[in-house]
Amino acid sequence: MSVLFGVDATRPAGALAPGVTLTPQEQAWIKAHPLLTMAADENNAPMIFRRADGDRGSFGGACYDYAALAARNAGLTVRYEGSTWDEALQKGMAHQVDGVLCARDRPERRTRLNFSNAYMELPIAMATRTEHADLPTLGGFARQRIAVVRGTVRVPVIRARCPDCRIIEVASPKEGMELVRQRQADGYFDDMPVIQRAMTAAPEQYKIALLYYDSEAAAIRLALRNDQPELLSIINKGLAAITGAEHEQIRARWLAGAEDAPVERALPFTPAQRAWLAAHPVIRVGVDSSRAPVEWRGEDGKLRGISLDFMARVSEMLGVRFELVPMASVAEELTGIEQRRIDLASGLSQNATRQRYMLLSDSYLSTPLVIFGKTGSSPSGGLAGLKGQRVAVSARTAVADAIARDWPTIQAVPTANFRAATQLLRSGQVQAIVGPLLTGTHQLVELGAADVQVMGETDYAYQVGIGVRSDWPELVPMLNMALAAIPKTERDGFRQKWNTVRFEHEVDYRPLGLLALAVLVALIFILQLRVMVKHRTRELREEVATRRAREEEIQQLNAVLEARVEQRTAELRQANDDLRLAADHLVQTEKVASLGRLVAGIAHELNTPLGSTLTAATTLKAHLTSFRKGLETGTLKRSTADDFVGQCQQACDIIERNAYRAAGLIDNFKELAVDQASARRRRFPLKRTVEEVLATHHNAWKATPHNIELEIGDTIELDSFPGPLAQVLSNLLENSLVHGLSASHPGCVRISARLQGNDVALTYSDDGSGIPAHHHNQIYDPFFTTRLGQGGSGLGLYIVQTLVTGVLGGHITVQSQPGQGTVFNITLPLVAPVLSEGTASGAHGLVAVPSSKAA
Repeated sequence: MSVLFGVDATRPAGALAPGVTLTPQEQAWIKAHPLLTMAADENNAPMIFRRADGDRGSFGGACYDYAALAARNAGLTVRYEGSTWDEALQKGMAHQVDGVLCARDRPERRTRLNFSNAYMELPIAMATRTEHADLPTLGGFARQRIAVVRGTVRVPVIRARCPDCRIIEVASPKEGMELVRQRQADGYFDDMPVIQRAMTAAPEQYKIALLYYDSEAAAIRLALRNDQPELLSIINKGLAAITGAEHEQIRARWLAGAEDAPVERALPFTPAQRAWLAAHPVIRVGVDSSRAPVEWRGEDGKLRGISLDFMARVSEMLGVRFELVPMASVAEELTGIEQRRIDLASGLSQNATRQRYMLLSDSYLSTPLVIFGKTGSSPSGGLAGLKGQRVAVSARTAVADAIARDWPTIQAVPTANFRAATQLLRSGQVQAIVGPLLTGTHQLVELGAADVQVMGETDYAYQVGIGVRSDWPELVPMLNMALAAIPKTERDGFRQKWNTVRFEHEVDYRPLGLLALAVLVALIFILQLRVMVKHRTRELREEVATRRAREEEIQQLNAVLEARVEQRTAELRQANDDLRLAADHLVQTEKVASLGRLVAGIAHELNTPLGSTLTAATTLKAHLTSFRKGLETGTLKRSTADDFVGQCQQACDIIERNAYRAAGLIDNFKELAVDQASARRRRFPLKRTVEEVLATHHNAWKATPHNIELEIGDTIELDSFPGPLAQVLSNLLENSLVHGLSASHPGCVRISARLQGNDVALTYSDDGSGIPAHHHNQIYDPFFTTRLGQGGSGLGLYIVQTLVTGVLGGHITVQSQPGQGTVFNITLPLVAPVLSEGTASGAHGLVAVPSSKAA
C-alpha cells in the first residue's frame, strides 16, 4: 500500500487522513474494536484475490485497494479472510466477520448488513467463445446456458432480464470460464474486469459478446454488519477521503475498458412502467421526410437522420418496437398525433397550442435560430432590425408564437417548411427567414441556394424532443430516462454522423459544383458570423454599462436598507429584552404563587394531626382533674385508678403519633421548599419526591371527584434537581385540574416511571378533555393560554418545557386528542448533566452555575 499510494506513506499507523473528522462516539468505537475482520472472495481477480507470492493474509485487487485505503484513512486496522464468494457472504450475514468486500446492495441482504457508499461502478460482461454471435440485449441469450457465480447479484439480474436463460451456478470465475471453453455453457456472466482477467489465459478462445449496465448491480460497495452503525459512518468517511489521483491509480492498475462490444443499459423501471411497456410492444412514430439532417428520406427511400439514431437507441432501451411512419411535414406530424394516427413524433418542440394534445420529452438536440436573407443584403442587426418587415417562419411552431409575442412589429408569414420559405425569399414576398441553423444551412446546400445567406442571430434556440400523445403521460418519464442514459460520446456520435448532408445523386450530377457551393455557403456563414459577433459584442458592452449604472443604484439602495435594518434590529432587540424581562418577572410571580399554594397545602395537612393532639391533650387534662379530686377526697378506687392509667396511655399514644406525623410533614415541607427555592442538586428516590409533591396538592384535590394513581418503583433514584422536577409535576397537576378535568365528572391522573437504560421514562397522563391538534405546536410558547382574562398566565407548560430540557437535561413530548385525555412523556437522565450558563437559564434564576474556583 505504501508503494501504490505513496502520498500516505508518511502517515503514522492509526492516524486519520486529511479531511476525516470522527465523532467522540466513533473514536471510542475504534478504541473498543482494535482489529476488524473482513471476508473476501479470494478467487475474483482483479477485484479481490489472494496473492500467490504472499502468505495466507496477503491480498490484492481493486476492491482490496479501496478497502485498505478507506480503513487507513479512518484509522482502522483490518484483517482479511479469503474464501469463495458464497462463504464470504454467509459469514457476513451471520455476523461472523465485520464486513464483506466487493458487495452489491440487495434487499434480502439488508436484514443483516449495512452498505457503504458506492466506490466503483462497473458493467457486467458476457464472455462467450469467439464464434458465438454478438447479441445486442441480455434477453437475446434466451434458452442458452449461462454460468454465474452462485450467491452474487448477477443471478437475479439474469433471472429478471433473461427469464428463459438456463442458469448454471458455479463457485468461481475459473470454473465458469472452463465450462464455456468445454462448451458446457454458452456464456459466463461476471464483472467486466473479472472477465478480462480470466480471458488472458486463452484470449484467442473467448470474446466479450455483450456489456450490460445495470443501475443496481453496477455499484460496488462494502457490506458491513448492521449491529455496528458506527462502523458504517467511519467507513464512509474513509471512502470519501480517497483522492481523485488515488481513484485513477486503482483504475489504471486493475481496470481496463472494452472496445467494440454491444452495450445494453438496463433502466430502473418500476413494475408499473414495465407492465405499461409490455402492453404497448409496438409504437407508431411519425417522421418528417424533408428535414435533413434531423430526419429525412434519402433517394433510396430509407428514413435516416440524427433523430432516427436516437429513436433506434431509445427503442432498444425500452424493449419496444418503433414503427416509423413517413410524414410530409411537421404540420402533418402534428395533425397525426392530434388525431392519434401516430403515437410519437421523433423531433418536435412544444408550444401552448400543442399542449392540448401533445406532451414533450426532454430535449436531445438543440440548434440556434438565425436570420436568413438574400446574399449581398446588409446584416439585419438581429430581430430588432426586421421591424415592419415580412419574415417567413415555420407554421405551427414555438418560433412563430415567440415572435408574435416578443416582436409584434414584425409581420410573421407562416410557411409549411424551410423550402417554401426559401421560395418566398427568392421571389421577394418576404425579406428574411427565421429558422434553425442546423437544418437551414443543410437545406440551402441541397437546394443549391447560393443567393441565400445567414445574416443575423436571434436569442432563440430550437429545442428538439420526442412528441408524445397527451393520453400517454406514462411514457414521458421512461423516454426521459432512456435519453439521459445514452452516454455523451454516443450522443455526440449521432450528431457528428449526420453533420454533413450525404447526397445520393447519380454520377451525372455535378458533385464538384455542389461541393463548391457548400464551401461558398460555409465561407459566407463564417463572414456573417464575424459580423454577428462584432454586433453582439457592442450590444454586450452597452448592456454592461447599463448594468453597472444599475448596480450603483442598487448599492445606494442597499446602504439605505442596511441602515434601516440596523435601526429596526436594535428596536427589535430592545423589545425582545423587555419581553424577556417581563417573562422572567411573571415566571418568578408564578413560582411565588406556587410556593404559596405549597404553604397553604402543608398548613391544611398539619391541621389534622394538630387537632388530634389537642383533643387528646384536653381529654387527658380532664381525666387528670378527676383523678386529683378523688385523691383529695379519699374516694379514689382501684378500678378508677386503673381506668385513669389506661386513658393516660391512650392519650399519650395519640399525642406521640400525631406529633411525629406533624414533624414529618414539616420536615418534608422544609426539604421541598428548599428544593423549589434553590434548585439544589442531590441524590433522591423518585417515588418519595413525587409523593411529597402529591401531599402538597392533597388539599386542592380532596374536594374534587378525581383521584391520582402512582406507579413508580422504590428502587429508582436520580442524581438530579428535585426542586425543578417538583415544579414540573406541580404545573402539570395544576393544568389537569384547571384545564383538563371536569368538576362534574370523576377523572383520573396517572403518574408512572420505568428505567430505560441510563434514563428514566416518566409518564404523566389524565383522562380529561385533551388538547386540540392545532394547539400542539403552541402549548410550550410563553403567554399562550386558552383562559385569557380568567387568571391563566400561559407560563405553566413553558416553565415545564424549559425546566425539562434545560437544567434536568431531558426531553418532553405530548400526545393528545380532544375528548381522549393528554399524555406527557418525559425522559430524564438518571444523572443530570453538569450545569452550564445555557442549562442554568432554564431554571429561571433558581440555579447558580458553579464557578471555576468553587470547582
